Parts: sequence; C-alpha cells; structure tokens
Amino acid sequence: MPDEILKISNLSFAYNGTKVIDNINFSAERGSFISVLGPNGSGKSTLINLISNALKGYEGNISVFGRDIKKMNSRDIARLIAVVPQYSNPGFDFTVEELVLMGRFPYISRFGSETIQDFNFCAKIMKKTGVFSLAKKKFNELSGGEKQRVIIAQALAQDSPLLLLDEPTSHLDINFQIELMDLFYTLNRKEDKTIIGVFHDLNLAANYSSTAMLLKQGCIYSAGKVEKIITRDSIQEVFHSDVFVAKNPVTQKVYISPAFSIIKENDLPVPEGSGNIRVHVIGGGGAASPLLDMLTRMGYKVTCGVINNFDSDLDTASMLGITYVSEAPFSPISFYSQNKNMELIRASDAVILPPVAFGNGNFSNLVSVKEALELGKKVIIVNGSDITKRDYTGGKAAKIYEKLLDKGAIVVESIFRVPEKI
Repeated sequence: MPDEILKISNLSFAYNGTKVIDNINFSAERGSFISVLGPNGSGKSTLINLISNALKGYEGNISVFGRDIKKMNSRDIARLIAVVPQYSNPGFDFTVEELVLMGRFPYISRFGSETIQDFNFCAKIMKKTGVFSLAKKKFNELSGGEKQRVIIAQALAQDSPLLLLDEPTSHLDINFQIELMDLFYTLNRKEDKTIIGVFHDLNLAANYSSTAMLLKQGCIYSAGKVEKIITRDSIQEVFHSDVFVAKNPVTQKVYISPAFSIIKENDLPVPEGSGNIRVHVIGGGGAASPLLDMLTRMGYKVTCGVINNFDSDLDTASMLGITYVSEAPFSPISFYSQNKNMELIRASDAVILPPVAFGNGNFSNLVSVKEALELGKKVIIVNGSDITKRDYTGGKAAKIYEKLLDKGAIVVESIFRVPEKI
C-alpha cells in the first residue's frame, strides 16, 4: 500500500454559482488522523462529500491510491473509502445485523448474496463496535449512541483503508463521544486506518488527531501538527472567538476553553502612551490572571513572576504572550528565579501586587516587592482581602505587608482602579 493514500489538487466546487471550496490542495499519508475544522459554512462537510464522490461537478483532481475517483465506479470507491455521517436514517426498519451487512456491498456481485465469510466478518465488526448484542434489534429501537455505533459498524464492514467522518459525535452525550473517539483512535493506531474527520468540538479533535486543517471560507487557512495549528491567534482569525489554548499537564495534548474576560475590550480605554509603560505583576494561585488579562488588553507591556509551573497564572501569561519567571511546581522560589524576578522589576515602571496568598515557598515574592519600593518603583497593592487571611508564614508576610504600606505603596480596592494609579 502506498504511503500517500489521498491527494487533492486545485479542488474547487460551487453550489448554484457560489464557490464553497476554493483551490484546496492537500494529501493524506497512510495511518494519519486529520481533523478538518472550521466555522459553519467553511466547506468542511462539502470537502468530505467531494472526497467520497457523493458530490460531483468539481474542478481539480481527487486521487485515492493514485487513482482518479472520476474514473472509478462506486464499488471500487467503496472498497477504498468508507463514510461515517453525523446521522443516518435507513428509511426502512432494518435490524442491526442487516444494516451492518449492507456494508459488504462492494464485495458482493450484483445478483449474489452474502457468504459465511461476510457474516463472520460483520460479527467481528459488531463485537468491536459494541453492537453484537443488538444484532436482532430494529434500528429504530436504539438510542442515539447505539445508532451511531451501528452506522460506524456498517462503514467498517466495507473494510476500506480510508475512513471519512462527518461530525460523527455532534449530537451525542459526552460519554458516547469519548467512547466513539476512543474507537476511532484505536482503529487509527492499531489497525492503520487513515482517518479524515470533520469535528465541531475542537477539544475532541485536538485530543485524538495528530494533524489539523483549518478551513476558512472554503480555503485552507492552515494545516499541520495540531499544536501548531490550534492556537489562540488562529482560532481568533478563523472562528472570531477568543479562547484559552494550553496543554493538558497529564496528556500534554492541546486543550481549548473560552477566554471569558471579566471586562470586554470595547469597555477598556487605552491610556495614551500605555504601550511604553512596563508593568510587572506578582503572580501566584490565579490571583494575577484578571490583572494580566486587563492590562494586556489596555496595551501595557506586562511581565509576571515568580509563578510555579501548572499555576493558572502561568497558563494565563503563556496564553497572553507575557514574559514571566517560573519555578518548578510545589517548589520554593530559588535564588535564580528570585534574581530573574528582580531583573523584570528593575525594568518596570510599576509593580502590582494582587491578593496573593503567601507561604514559605513564595515569601520571597513579597520581599521582592519591598525591594521594588526601596528602588523607587511605584508599587500598587490590590487589597482584595485582609492580609492575615492570606498569610501562611506565621506572620512574616503580614509584617512585610505593613512595611509596604508604611513606605508608600498605593492601595486600591479593585483591579479596575489600577490603571489610574499607574
């Protein structure tokens, strides 16, 4: 079997004169798992329908195993390509076994019937997809998740090396979504199935596929490794949505969540000259994240430190492209990190202390704020709550805090008052 299973060249397609796919070029290697992503109307499902030859009248070329699908009959195509739609209604009340056996049509002659080998193969497929116990049940008696497993079993009965998925989990509960995605992942990794799937859920796509393709208005906006393609900037550009993109600390897979800001960009005045003002924020325990977001949106040059790996403040700083000083998780701040933090403080015009909780591990952050005051830096404290409720150092943090107030640190009750004090 050749390494290049699918090759698409200069592919364009129009509905009623409106171009839906515009000059697409890409190829799929054997054993790849490609997620096709994009907003509604970007051409995702149309692309799947073109590859499967369900739509005709396109410009360009689609080749499977080096063969032009325009020159292939439906049986030949079905031996090479199987499609799992997001929903299928067979029209008649077939049993599960009957529907799965229909997947063997590419191998049965026009006037022939299923052989014992076909029955055995389908039984194996039904066990793999978890529908063997439902074999004699009518399709319309099944739940949504069970129906989708039957549709997948029917596609797998074709025994084709290329599997196309058209939003196969979009109407299912999360347990069924994960179950089916686990199945596709196993087929890809253990049975060398090449999978090209359209997904609405970016997290499912990022967790299971190795490669992603972003479509925008019928064109490929970007394509490549998932971690290179699914970024905050690309999602903003293609979906017009602001998201948080990071890595799951356990799986190291990309995950995406909405970036619900506490304040909308239209409500943020951009102070004159903010782009020339350097602001250093003391981080820890997520206390700095709202400030980092707000100040970055307002145009300030923001830095942050010292924050431990896996701290949400570090994730926020990373997402916003902020320079930060980090420390190993659950570790006290080292002299090296403290010195790096002081370098950023010296380069800043103002230092902001949000309501961080202090223990012996991050106590040196508070000491660094004291040193900032002694260097003549403007220090702004967001009061938040009584320091004694956040002091886990036996009173040491409270004493430093009082010294900060005595030496002229500015106290504000809310982060929204910070910009006017900068």
